[in-house]
Amino acid sequence: MPFITTRRLAALAIACAALGGFAARADWAPPGPIRLVVPYAPGGGTDVLARLVATQIGSTLGQPLIVENRPGVNGILGANYVYAAPANGTTLLFAAADFISVSPHIYKKAVRYDPDGFQPVALVAKMGFVMAARPASETKDVADFVARARAKEVTYAHWGPGSMAQMGMELLRSRAEGTKALPVPYAGAAPVMSAVMAGDVEYGFVPTPLAVASRSKLKLFALGSPERFAGLPDVPTLKELGYAVDADTWFGILAPPGTPAAVVEALQAQVEKVVRDPAARARMTDIGYTPSNIAPRDFGAFVKSENARWGAVVRAARIQVEE
Repeated sequence: MPFITTRRLAALAIACAALGGFAARADWAPPGPIRLVVPYAPGGGTDVLARLVATQIGSTLGQPLIVENRPGVNGILGANYVYAAPANGTTLLFAAADFISVSPHIYKKAVRYDPDGFQPVALVAKMGFVMAARPASETKDVADFVARARAKEVTYAHWGPGSMAQMGMELLRSRAEGTKALPVPYAGAAPVMSAVMAGDVEYGFVPTPLAVASRSKLKLFALGSPERFAGLPDVPTLKELGYAVDADTWFGILAPPGTPAAVVEALQAQVEKVVRDPAARARMTDIGYTPSNIAPRDFGAFVKSENARWGAVVRAARIQVEE
């Protein structure tokens, strides 16, 4: 009998392993408070979105989830910090396409992380950009913009090399051949909005949250998203107008390289609860974001494809910086 019992126990252990160690994953709990590092200053749109997620997750993990702002170099400093953090689930990165999918192709020295090396947890939301000008702009629509930009060089605002405000315009220019546009850098999205509304520059790709909040102060031409945004239902997409532009940025949670699968899966379950919650989804839409529609297990493949896609755009636009 002891021999039979041993064999049965061995078979049970093998069966558990085949199921991926479900019991171990279900039992994982954070060894201490979790820090969700947001690589931007407090109060911005990314910070607001991160805190929305953190508030709901922290109440179910048994440990507080604390948002920690570490701004600098368009998100790169915070990403560097998390990449080198202990891989035990207590330090996470609230990541964005800007510094994961774009910056590594531009800032060769400042970036000290492999964008494909993070452990993916889950996509939270996407955010679109709207091509806009001041209300008094003589430009009637996107077709008129293309004609003007082919006839002479126009100006547009962005908040740094590789920012999505720049990438959106460069994507449009790649689809509308022969257009000429001079990029004018500003210190952030708010200064870009001010410059566009004042007419200091002719055009800008502005984030949908700001476009929704300042609609009466802007002329909105088109969304650089594959689909229309619920908060701006009457604004067409560039794709509808014949320009296949997908300039959405994404926001998700990444963990340091080497984070165990049990930790990742426990975190994924919590993030998915928030992202699928109707109230949370409605709140995201209200403030200008499109909630995630992909499962956490697909996030890794999504990030890799985005990293490759934006790398191609950077190379085609020949965006470079002196470091």
